[in-house]
Amino acid sequence: MTEPARRPDELLLDELTDQLDRTRRLLTGSPADAAERALSRIGGASEADARLVSELAVATPLAEPDRFDQAHRLVMKSLEVLDRDGFRDPPIVTIGPLRGLARPAVEFIAKYIVRSFTRRVVDDLATLYSQRESQTAAASPERKLLARRRIELERLQPRFGGGGLGAPLLLAAGAAVPALASLGQQVGAIDIQARWVFPAIAVPLLLFVFLSWLLLRGAAVARHRSRLILGQPLAALWQTIGYAGDVPEDDSVLFATIAIVLTALVWFALPALIAVGFFVF
Repeated sequence: MTEPARRPDELLLDELTDQLDRTRRLLTGSPADAAERALSRIGGASEADARLVSELAVATPLAEPDRFDQAHRLVMKSLEVLDRDGFRDPPIVTIGPLRGLARPAVEFIAKYIVRSFTRRVVDDLATLYSQRESQTAAASPERKLLARRRIELERLQPRFGGGGLGAPLLLAAGAAVPALASLGQQVGAIDIQARWVFPAIAVPLLLFVFLSWLLLRGAAVARHRSRLILGQPLAALWQTIGYAGDVPEDDSVLFATIAIVLTALVWFALPALIAVGFFVF
């Protein structure tokens, strides 16, 4: 017998009381029954549950088997173009003498995001094709089609190596700038009232802002190119497969978020630390 659902007007105290009551029953009664009731109460039923159950009723491995192969080949072509050229020649605004440094740096970051994305797509497709292949009747044309495409993807996987370690190292280096400055103030390594301190602080701050801008620009280029080249072909392939969850996404939002957070750290956190340093010293 399942427990009634919690009313909207119940308080957190009611939930805690119920939890204590379940614990007492777990200790004094049947542990299996008490645990099952607790899990059922916490899990609940939702729209997501209904969607998951409805997917179990789908018997066909491909929603559009006649169009699947065409969509797959279009995605493979898009992956080739994106992986090879999707990060090249990023548009750079005029930023004076830093323009020559900015272009290869932005390209470097965009390359990491793009190639990590293409590797993820290939891996996800290989896994998805393998799962659908195992659900298909042995002698059906769909099984042969899925098996052939799955084998091709497994051959391609070693050639899509991802973005490497360069961009994460750049992130770590950028994050280390304010951390080191803060650490220096904490241990008294910097005399904040000295005349040379402000130029010494301004240089790493400007460098840090520049690194944040590079991250944001590289993420924007990767996002635009990924959607331009692979976005629609990948969505079309997902339609022909059917009930395959969300289409894979790149990491550009993550990189943009990090860039924004780091910029906020420069403009708000570090000036606050400097102001505190004036009062301390």
